[in-house]
Amino acid sequence: MLLVSARLAMVFIAAPPFAGIPVPAMARIIVVVALAAGLVGAAPQAVMRGMDVEALAAAVLFEVVVGGIFAAGLFAAFAAFQFAGRLLDFQIGFGMASLVDIATRNNMPLIGALLSMLAAIFFFAIDGHLVLLRLIHLSLEKLPPGGSVASLDIASVVAQFATCFSFGLMLVAPIVLCLLLVDFGMAFMSRTMPQMNVFVMSMALKVLIGLVVLAISLPLAGGAIRRVFDATFNAWFRMLA
Repeated sequence: MLLVSARLAMVFIAAPPFAGIPVPAMARIIVVVALAAGLVGAAPQAVMRGMDVEALAAAVLFEVVVGGIFAAGLFAAFAAFQFAGRLLDFQIGFGMASLVDIATRNNMPLIGALLSMLAAIFFFAIDGHLVLLRLIHLSLEKLPPGGSVASLDIASVVAQFATCFSFGLMLVAPIVLCLLLVDFGMAFMSRTMPQMNVFVMSMALKVLIGLVVLAISLPLAGGAIRRVFDATFNAWFRMLA
């Protein structure tokens, strides 16, 4: 129970989208212990060389590392949405303002907060939490509690951080292209009509076009959003293969 709880705690307490849900700490601990109680029956016997304190501490450290790898995959997936929001905020001009996330007490970009909430809704809508539980159950078979960190294929999960930028650009590519065309048009107008205040006009125009194209493209971005989470799930499967 202790070892499985340590593996689950890194995912369901520290990783998104679970970390962003304002739930009391005691409730999180109860959920983790309850999930561990459900999984411990199907887990192989822990690989323990002894019941001394040093062996138990090493086993708990191994479980924290395994849970941290699962959490890193979720961080990489949601980082793609944060990057996409930052990119749009910079282009539209919302980068000068930010929101305060009451759950984490951190500043968040305006559109980045919207995309992060959309990603959390989509994650639960495609039963991502159930896939995560199945993967954790599979990890208990492939990596029994108290095992060795050397048996992990961490490269597949680390590679997710290299792709989160490309996934983020893929999510907002239509809006970025439209805003780039607006910049080209404003640059042409500033050369042909220098008496116009192109800066003030372009700010309002970019906000209007950016929000309109965002509203049109988001309902069509389900496939791209699913690819982000599918890449994370596939990386976990390759790690456990």
